[in-house]
Amino acid sequence: MYLWCSGLVSDEVVEAYRRAGEAAKAAINRAFEIVRAGVSIKDVCDDLERKIVEFGCKPAFPCNICINEVAAHYTADENTRTIIPDNCIVKVDVGAHYDGYIADAAVTINLSSEHEDLIKSVREAIDNVSNDIEVGVSVMKISTIIEKTIKSYGFKPIKNLCGHQMDRYKLHTGFAIPNVKQVKDVFTKLYPGYAYAIEPFATIDSGKGEVNGVRGGNIFKLVSPRPPKMGAARSLFLAIQRRFNYLPFTRRWLSDFRDNPSYSKAFYQLLDRGYITEYPYMVEGNGKPVAQWEHTFLILEKEVVRVT
Repeated sequence: MYLWCSGLVSDEVVEAYRRAGEAAKAAINRAFEIVRAGVSIKDVCDDLERKIVEFGCKPAFPCNICINEVAAHYTADENTRTIIPDNCIVKVDVGAHYDGYIADAAVTINLSSEHEDLIKSVREAIDNVSNDIEVGVSVMKISTIIEKTIKSYGFKPIKNLCGHQMDRYKLHTGFAIPNVKQVKDVFTKLYPGYAYAIEPFATIDSGKGEVNGVRGGNIFKLVSPRPPKMGAARSLFLAIQRRFNYLPFTRRWLSDFRDNPSYSKAFYQLLDRGYITEYPYMVEGNGKPVAQWEHTFLILEKEVVRVT
């Protein structure tokens, strides 16, 4: 139920965000238990998504498992056999929703003998944001806090990865929250009525400080407001819409369609004709390691609640 009262978020909506936040936190805690060298990426994704369901929520997007220079938007598909390698850093990004209200959280798990300070820089950046965030704070102030914290460690913020405003069944909406200060954002403020995912990303000094998109991240979403007029592609479109609304999904979640001889052709028709789009996965421009930490904040009339 989507309720607003004179610009205030209703108690029902606050409770929905709280439940989503608890599910996301449980998945993150589980990640620290199971992310190890030699473990299948697919097994980790499946496990963390099940944890979200155990808490009475649904995944808001496929679990992202991004290793070393891969910064964001990679998940396992149904045939992935990749395992987590030795001596790496692993970013785990999960989202949970309750009735469409989304909590988004991420951490970086260190399986290497180095990069501890890199991870510390992004965790401290989000902690500093948590300490200073308030109703009506400007996006520029948040970006400044993130940038200064990361640079104080001698690292580079990733300037083309951003936090984001969220709304019901909308993972990305409204404006972005960059990890570097932009003067134009001085007048863009966080007002009551929305949730915001704030996610510092950083790389080492020899990194480019930017990411490039690469096809093959195995994450998709519907982008067309209308389905095809007929055939198997129409049926598949409507099934995806019923299950996921317009939230991101992965083909792992369509396993019950695999035995349908029309499924594969219908899926690629939707993709080729622009009914579905694929997220590229993001790779650091100089191939250097990237760390991430993320929390979701709900802006109320008189307070800010960190739901994750």
